[in-house]
Amino acid sequence: MQAQILIISMLSVITLSGCQTTAQQFNGKSGYEIVSQSKQTTTLKYTLSANADQAKIQAKLQSACQQVLGSDKTYMINILGSNEVNTQANNPSAQGVNIGQTRATFGLSNTPSLSGADDYASRQGLETQPRTLNVILYTCSA
Repeated sequence: MQAQILIISMLSVITLSGCQTTAQQFNGKSGYEIVSQSKQTTTLKYTLSANADQAKIQAKLQSACQQVLGSDKTYMINILGSNEVNTQANNPSAQGVNIGQTRATFGLSNTPSLSGADDYASRQGLETQPRTLNVILYTCSA
């Protein structure tokens, strides 16, 4: 029984870590967009969290190149430019009260019920997003 739990937990960790470096098309918040494309070269714009480490960024850029140009090669990446975007300025919170230089949020919390209804803190945790995003413009070539 313990061996089965160990195997399942190891497989879930491997699956989750593999998904973090897979590139996804732009969904309105993050992902890659094709700017221009030819047979062996493409220019992409990738939007991702600003606090990601360099190895994950490189893996995501490479993965996007492989999805667009074909997954059989490792492509040469040339970064043309990078821009940091503040998401809080574009999307101010509907909740909260300005107190000095901070934004305080207040809400009523209910205790978890037997029906499994989520409380205020759970909803707020699911709605979190990074404050800054990096938009990277780059080319991929064979």
